[in-house]
Amino acid sequence: MFLKEPLIPAGKENIFHLAPIPVFMKVFEDHDLHDKVYEFGLKTLSERQKRMGQELPDQYDYERQHNYEDSGYLNEQWVEGTEHNPIGSRFWVPPNNFLSLNHPGIETLNKRIKDSFVELVNHLEFNHDNNPEITESWAQYYEPYAGRGHNQHSHSRWHPHEEPPIGFSGGYYLSDGNPLKDHPYSGVFTFHIRGYSYFLRPKKGMLIIWPNDIVHSVKPFYGKEHRCVINFNVQMGLADKA
Repeated sequence: MFLKEPLIPAGKENIFHLAPIPVFMKVFEDHDLHDKVYEFGLKTLSERQKRMGQELPDQYDYERQHNYEDSGYLNEQWVEGTEHNPIGSRFWVPPNNFLSLNHPGIETLNKRIKDSFVELVNHLEFNHDNNPEITESWAQYYEPYAGRGHNQHSHSRWHPHEEPPIGFSGGYYLSDGNPLKDHPYSGVFTFHIRGYSYFLRPKKGMLIIWPNDIVHSVKPFYGKEHRCVINFNVQMGLADKA
């Protein structure tokens, strides 16, 4: 089933659950910081790096988006079984390690991401080692009017025979790109859970974090300006049982 409404609201709580996926979401309002990091990335990254992982309109698989059916398998109450996913969700984008670049604003973003991740993991009452690590990051700049999107995928990195760390993924929006009103789903971020689609309209300063096995996608973006999102994978180890 494909849900067209509602778009997920930005409520007062930073943590909410989607059937029953735990998601962290918060909008930071200090846009001077976001603008400085946005301009830094625009000047620093190559054109190829800025577009990494984006599909052009003729590459965007609308049929797959609208007819997506997962296996219904859930591991430990929420994690999608990517090994059972019929579309093969282990899609990998070479990271440009944007969050490791030397810039004072990026240092602030790193701290926010790690603090927010710890808040989410503590809410879930995981027994962790309290040592969050951003393992991969890549900034994407969606060009104005280009209609680029991102097909369904997940960010799972571990192998089934290994004990996984506490692994989550996320996105931090430095700009929303001023989406065009005649494209109501322009650049909408979508979670795909048990055959349902949950929409989230990105805002400037929005940080979202979710379990890295969850399948998600981005609708083709049409806007008046570049939209920039910093994607990342973040993890913590389990605390010693001794």
